[in-house]
Amino acid sequence: MYRTMLIAVAAAVMLFMAGCAPRAVTKAEAQGLLPEIDIVQMKENSDEALRLAQEAKLDVETANTKVTELDNRMVVLSDEVSSVSTAKIEELENRLSLVIEALKELQVQMNTLELSPHAAKKAGNGRDATFSTASASSILSSSPEQQAYQNALNVCNARNYKEAITQFNDIIQQYPKGKYSDNCNYWIGECYFSLADYAQAIASFQRVQEFKNSSKADDALLRTGMAYLKMGQKAQTKEALQTLLDRYPGSDLAPRAKEYLSQVN
Repeated sequence: MYRTMLIAVAAAVMLFMAGCAPRAVTKAEAQGLLPEIDIVQMKENSDEALRLAQEAKLDVETANTKVTELDNRMVVLSDEVSSVSTAKIEELENRLSLVIEALKELQVQMNTLELSPHAAKKAGNGRDATFSTASASSILSSSPEQQAYQNALNVCNARNYKEAITQFNDIIQQYPKGKYSDNCNYWIGECYFSLADYAQAIASFQRVQEFKNSSKADDALLRTGMAYLKMGQKAQTKEALQTLLDRYPGSDLAPRAKEYLSQVN
């Protein structure tokens, strides 16, 4: 009887231990596997973060490259626009001067035409002389010097600057004391300026100052200053522009001279 009970108790203990053993192993195994699972997950997360970082770096590098390209294109475009604008402005200034020159000649001819009927009196009866088309034509007819000068201006306007220089020089040699000598020197300077021969342009503009009461004196001083500015000689630029302001304070070119002076300072 006692032996039977002992066997039963032993069997019960074994069954109890058998039931507890799997739970202990399962817990131990679980405790051993959890750290491995965390490391794997962390590695996967790290790889994903590294991949995203590399992609972001490539995107940033690509964006930086595009920004640099755009900056370079803007610099080039800015230089081109600046260059084109300067050349265009100078060309327009040249053409405007030619137009003004033609208008001045036309005004002189119109003034002559208006005064002629009053100057001519018919002798004997005191009545005004008849002003015919023929007489008007004779008044407006060009002198050889004037015609040569107009032809040279047309050549200059056509941008054939070397030929224009030759024609203006021919006029100066043929009519050394003519009414267009100062103008010819001025336009020779303009032609050299357009050819980017600024030293020769300055020499021609300075010769204009030798003519007393030349209508081109203030223009020549302004262009002298601009030529010096093109050559990078700021001191001479200031001197020429300041001379314009001192000698011709009422000139319509004075505001431009002041503007150029402000840029040089």
